Amino acid sequence: MLDGILRNLGGGKVSQAGILGAVWAKAIGEAGAKHAKPMDIREGVLIVHVDSSSWLHKLTMEKMKILAQIKNELGESQVKDIKLRIGER
Repeated sequence: MLDGILRNLGGGKVSQAGILGAVWAKAIGEAGAKHAKPMDIREGVLIVHVDSSSWLHKLTMEKMKILAQIKNELGESQVKDIKLRIGER
């Protein structure tokens, strides 16, 4: 699915990480995107680094809503879960 999106957007001009970042920012909002960054997708699990325990808590409480929005944008099979952890953005 992400490969298809990349082809539609001009192939090599847009990276998979860039698309994922844009989808993430849309799902959590501009304020949240300043505090949490998607780092990787491993076996369908989106790994996200969050800069504080307060944002970790907030995003954990909203995880299912965020996951639904990401699945809506990228397709059901691309991201099956989100793992949030405190780390460098």
